[in-house]
Amino acid sequence: MVRRKVVSIVVGLIVLLGLAIGSSGFLSSASAESPNPAVKKVVATFTGDARTTKGFTWYTSLASTQSDLQLVKKNGKSKKKPNFKKALTFKGTSAISSNDSEERMHKAEAKGLRSNTEYYYRVGDAKRKIWSMVGVIKTAPKKNDAFTFLELTDPQAKTEEEGQLAADTFKQAAATVKHFDFMTVTGDFVDNGVVEDQWDWLINNSQKVWGNTTVVPAAGNHEGKNRAFIDHFNLKPATSNTDTTTGAYYSFDYSNTHFTVLNSNEDSEQYRDFTPEQVNWMTNDIKKAKANGAKWTVVLIHKGPYTTSNHATDADIIGENGVRNKIAPLIGKLGVDLVIQGHDHIYARTLPINGDNQATHPKTITEWVNGQQMTYSVNPDGTIYSIPATAGPKVYKKNTSPELGEAFYSKFVRAEENHALKYGLDPSDPSRPVRGAIQNFSKVTIDKKKISVVVYEIDRIKGTAPYIIDQFGVVKK
Repeated sequence: MVRRKVVSIVVGLIVLLGLAIGSSGFLSSASAESPNPAVKKVVATFTGDARTTKGFTWYTSLASTQSDLQLVKKNGKSKKKPNFKKALTFKGTSAISSNDSEERMHKAEAKGLRSNTEYYYRVGDAKRKIWSMVGVIKTAPKKNDAFTFLELTDPQAKTEEEGQLAADTFKQAAATVKHFDFMTVTGDFVDNGVVEDQWDWLINNSQKVWGNTTVVPAAGNHEGKNRAFIDHFNLKPATSNTDTTTGAYYSFDYSNTHFTVLNSNEDSEQYRDFTPEQVNWMTNDIKKAKANGAKWTVVLIHKGPYTTSNHATDADIIGENGVRNKIAPLIGKLGVDLVIQGHDHIYARTLPINGDNQATHPKTITEWVNGQQMTYSVNPDGTIYSIPATAGPKVYKKNTSPELGEAFYSKFVRAEENHALKYGLDPSDPSRPVRGAIQNFSKVTIDKKKISVVVYEIDRIKGTAPYIIDQFGVVKK
């Protein structure tokens, strides 16, 4: 009990220090409205053709039985309030929340939208005249336009204080990057996916971020039960017979890039964390995307093969049928450009790794970006794996197990000790650094010629604005 109180005090102080920095100015096109507590956990997702469709999920009391979605085309930089009397209208469906019998979950889908267009939107119950705050979403472009997305992972807060801290990471990420087209989160949104309060703490405390972008979620193991993942994100699973109890896998195209989002909560004798059906789908999905002209391919996965903390030696990662031995070689042979991982709560990135699980050393070029050097791998023979640590309080130490050793770590460009360790150990778990001190996020920009990744860190103890800790990229000539 004493240890738990100490941790709570530490996290509480860190939250106060972090929030003192403030988060303003993000998403210049975003609504200035405050969230309506009667319509909460509003999230937009891609549900098919990212140029013309958009899915929405939100939660209300049981009294709101109607699921109404309205969109109005945004006219450039005009600050004029949208006129929803002329809105595109769509009806959705609702069901009692799997986690909370006192809440109703709603889903709706907008179709027939114009590509590369911003829309104001609101969701709610038209009959009762109860609406969410007005948000802004954007559809994908048709051509090879450059685009930027935010990448965060593992908010995983187990208390309301920690939820506020994780939510503030999203606010600071949005305030730092300002202009981005969507946001990816590679799993473990909460500590326990079936505890609905934890979803409230994260999304409601950063609703102005979540409500003004499109979220690309990958299922984490902490929301791998009881439909906890799919009930919060309106997605179309890749195959009709997918069991969405544990999550969902799916893909979409955005500009010149194909995104494949995996569900590492499945299992089979042949593949740990995956079924043969999902692996076959992934293989065909990426091959088809390349045949259709995708310039770049990006994979999002929670339990990744190349991370550097305690999960790096888990049986489902390093075992004979684990992710590193079974999934990584396929990814390399398919020519995937970038894999963004989660699960291991420490920052790391690899050299390009080929289909034989061997690191390669391509030619590199260096540019001066953001006042620092950014190194690009040129036409690499292999896939770069990265993990943006964590957006939440829980951090891990570097894995020094002999099972890994020099042969493993020689595949990494960045594999240092967790930066939170300089502030000491977690009083409740001395095997880990103190909770809440350090968070990370990444900005990823893709254009015709290159992928550019900028990795930021937030130091809650120092109380400074997010700063850059790494920059890297890929160039194709």
